[in-house]
Amino acid sequence: MYFMWIFYRAMLRTILIKKYVNTSDIQWIIGHSPVVHLKEAIIMLSLLFLFYVAYAVIKNLLPDLYTSIPVHYWDRGMGIIGIFLFIKWVLDFLNLYLDCLILSKDHAILFLREGRLEYKTEFFSWNKINTISSSQNGIRNKIWSVGDIVIKLEFDTEFPFADVTNPKKQVSKLITLKEQFMERQKQVIEKDLHEDDQRFNVLVEAMSEVVKDYLDKSQNK
Repeated sequence: MYFMWIFYRAMLRTILIKKYVNTSDIQWIIGHSPVVHLKEAIIMLSLLFLFYVAYAVIKNLLPDLYTSIPVHYWDRGMGIIGIFLFIKWVLDFLNLYLDCLILSKDHAILFLREGRLEYKTEFFSWNKINTISSSQNGIRNKIWSVGDIVIKLEFDTEFPFADVTNPKKQVSKLITLKEQFMERQKQVIEKDLHEDDQRFNVLVEAMSEVVKDYLDKSQNK
């Protein structure tokens, strides 16, 4: 059941991301750790619990205040607060859920959603990336296997992506794709050089034939 949930969760992210990012060769999508979502859910439940406690305190310890306002107003007020907190949690969940690092054969894309209608993307060609590293700060992150991925470009420009599961394992995916890209680039360059050599050899042979014909004609005169 857990693995099915992980599968559908990944499929949903892929479908949603493709609405924002136009890439047809997605190899991996790295998102935030489920621990981050769990933390947000705990915060929301804690807020709901505090409002319930406040409501119970007013009802039982401040009966004059409670009875001075019609009961249906209290019910509506608590319902509105609950709906507001739930909607806020859903929006915060989507913002975190859609934040991701998209890996394709030719580049990496850092996608960050910053609101209902706002988002930004950063494209990194593999040959422009100098280093890819991971970091884990604190005992809590090490216990939960949560850490950050740091992509460093030239001039020491860094682009971190925080709170991912097994950061070292995720970094290895990036490094593998970078190495594969560089190997393909190397093969393309070697192929171009080989074709240039062949064209040069053909040109040399043609020039040799021209020179030979010229010398033969000169000797026959």
